[in-house]
Order: sequence, then structure tokens, then C-alpha cells
Amino acid sequence: MVPIPRNTAADVLHGSSADDISRLSDDPALSAVIVPSGRRAPWLGELAELVVCGGLTIPRTTLASVTPDGFTDWARTALADAPASVARPLVDDMTGILARVVETTRTGHVMVRVFTEAPTRRCGFHVDTVPPQSPTVGAVRVYNGPTTEYVACEDVLGMSEFYAYLARRERLSRQAERHGDGSAAGEAALAELCAMDESPSFLRPGATVRQVPRDATVFFRHLDVRRHWSPHPVTDVWIHRSPMRGRPRLVLNVSPARSVPPSSGRG
Repeated sequence: MVPIPRNTAADVLHGSSADDISRLSDDPALSAVIVPSGRRAPWLGELAELVVCGGLTIPRTTLASVTPDGFTDWARTALADAPASVARPLVDDMTGILARVVETTRTGHVMVRVFTEAPTRRCGFHVDTVPPQSPTVGAVRVYNGPTTEYVACEDVLGMSEFYAYLARRERLSRQAERHGDGSAAGEAALAELCAMDESPSFLRPGATVRQVPRDATVFFRHLDVRRHWSPHPVTDVWIHRSPMRGRPRLVLNVSPARSVPPSSGRG
């Protein structure tokens, strides 16, 4: 298995504040900025307990185009049954992430994906995309449990090698899901899928899979969808994945949105 250290790489900046996010617009060799939350707030521990035991659940939800204020309204409703000691700071924190993406990209709306669930092999190494001509900076925050894993750009052989890996993995994932009844075909697909996850073929020999520090938010480059599958520079994207196993987590993913949202403001 590829080891997972917590050190960073030249293309990923471990920032000290949200002000460092602007570096993504200024430095084309930078693919991501990891911003720590500072001193760990007590409510995060309470949140983790609620998510793990099922006391706080959010079904996988996509808000296609929403403003930070519209998201606040949605989140308050979604968290209405959660203790106020958790719900209030959580809504403020998530809305703050949306606001920083809006400020960085100079757009009024973002797409939000948010959910609570345990990690699976569903989300292997990938890059996030945006509609044509959209801004290209988004964010991800994992509020509890195992955090996002990523690779350094200098450890990637090239985007052609990565996309060949991705295409093969997607085919195997569909095959394993289609034959998920314990059939020989399904078991064979799953075994190859696990082998690909353990030793990604697009990495240089000796490369390591890295892990985002706990309680940090990652602001990272997205790719214009028209360039997906093309041999673009590795630094144009942040190659990352969810962990393959673990307890339920609360995950927030924010991407720029090009379209104007419905008049309700709720996406």
C-alpha cells in the first residue's frame, strides 16, 4: 500500500489564513491551498459524535446554484433538529467557506454538495470540473473522520497516465456495482479495483499519497469540463480522493456555479 504522510508538496500551500487563498489566482504552479481552522473548537467534537452515531444526518444533497445567504437558509432548515451548540457554529462555518469561494471567484453563486455517510470505494482519485468558462476555484471540508487524500503534482507521471487510470477505474467500479451479488465477475472487478487504489499506476515510483490535516479546509483548482481527459498540465488540477473506509463523515464540497439560481435563492 502507498504510505500516507501528512507533509505537503510544492504545488500545495499550507496557508496560515484565508488570505492565502488569493495565491491560487496569482500562482499557476499552485493547485491547492490548505487553510487550518486554528484552535480546535469544542463543537467539532460534539459534531463528530452526532455524525458517527447517526444523531445528525444529511442525505447526499446538491444545491446546483445558491448564494451564501440562500445556503444559510437551507442549512438552518436541514439542521433544525441538531443541538443549537452544534448547528449554529456549523452553519456559520459552512457559510463562511461559501463566502470565501464567492469572494475569490467573484461570482454570486456556487454549487454545493453536502452529505453525511461513511467512506466507500465510490470516490477514487479524480479531479473536479466546472462548466465551460466558469471560475476554477472551489473548496472541500471534511468535518470529522478520515480526511481527503491527495497526490503531489510532481509525483504524477502525467495527465495521460492519470486519465488512463481513471477510465479503467471507472469501468471497474461500474462493473463491480453491476455484479454486486457476489458473482465471479463482480469479485474480480472489485479485486482489481482494490489493487488500483492500493498502488495507483499514474504515480512515480516511491511516491506517497498525502492526507489533508484534520479540521482544515482545502481551496483548490477545478478544471473546465471541456479540458477533461486532455493532456493538460498537472498543476491545473488537484488530484484527490475520499478515504476508502471509515466511520460516517460530514463533507462539504463547494464549486463555482455559472448559471443564475432560481428566484427562491435556495438552489
